Amino acid sequence: MLEAPFTRQQALHAGITLAQLRHPRWMSRFRGVYEKPDANADLVTICQALSLALPDDAVFSGLTAAALRGWWMPHRAPERPLHVTVPPYRLLERNDVRCIRSALSPDDVEEVAGLRVTTGLRTLQDLAAQWSLIDLVVMADSALRQRDCQSAKWVLENCVPGRRGVRTLRRTMSLTDARSESAMETVLRLTLVIPGLPPPEPQAILRDQWGGWLARVDLLGADGMSVFEFDGANHDEPERHAEDTSRWRMLHRHGFQVYPYTKRDIFSGGLQIIDDYETALGLSPDPNRAQAWLREWERSSFGRRRSALRRRD
Repeated sequence: MLEAPFTRQQALHAGITLAQLRHPRWMSRFRGVYEKPDANADLVTICQALSLALPDDAVFSGLTAAALRGWWMPHRAPERPLHVTVPPYRLLERNDVRCIRSALSPDDVEEVAGLRVTTGLRTLQDLAAQWSLIDLVVMADSALRQRDCQSAKWVLENCVPGRRGVRTLRRTMSLTDARSESAMETVLRLTLVIPGLPPPEPQAILRDQWGGWLARVDLLGADGMSVFEFDGANHDEPERHAEDTSRWRMLHRHGFQVYPYTKRDIFSGGLQIIDDYETALGLSPDPNRAQAWLREWERSSFGRRRSALRRRD
């Protein structure tokens, strides 16, 4: 008996008829590939099934490669079509695949979960030609945190000059920080550094006047006393919210000023965050800072929904 998934050719060779393949016992997620109806729907399983119908020199790339590696994704990034790179001479036409025809060297390909996938470096180079600065920094922070790329400097030293998107990639790597622990923490940090404000310190350890440990915070402002934190949905739970409130009071007693933000604060454009940071650092408000941020924000997948609403108004 064949182990699922399998191709139509493998089934016929094993003596399974086309009529039997049409039985509810099997499903076909991709043309010419058959699986059990209860097969997992996770990305790795889906790509493993598709790989049976692809040529041997096909490589999962772009956004699909990033997702297979577990990188943080742009806001509402589509799972389909799957991105696959084939050699320039290869013609691959499938409704479920976005085919990229490009030459890959052996150094551009490695195995992830048994699949041929572009390396972290090549994946970032490909994505730089397709995604905005903010989206790319989110993915690059994740790539660095997971050590799919050695360092920002290493990426810059090994990227191919003249490749489409290389200027975006260079600016991206100047903004990355592997200490970030989530996509929204990265976006919160970018809200402050893209406008040109003094960069905060991610995952900073706060200590009291005697050197005792107080807390580890998302971002410590350049003044050393202002704390900027992202509160995800799990922080809305009553027990977690009570812990946060107690923590903020404790930090306040030690002279720190805490600025907590939710996804709504960030997705509304982040202007209040910039204003709070300027105030914390004792800087005069500068509209050019906010405009620099909004230009990048509205190009990103995170900001496009807000831009669309403004256009309808």
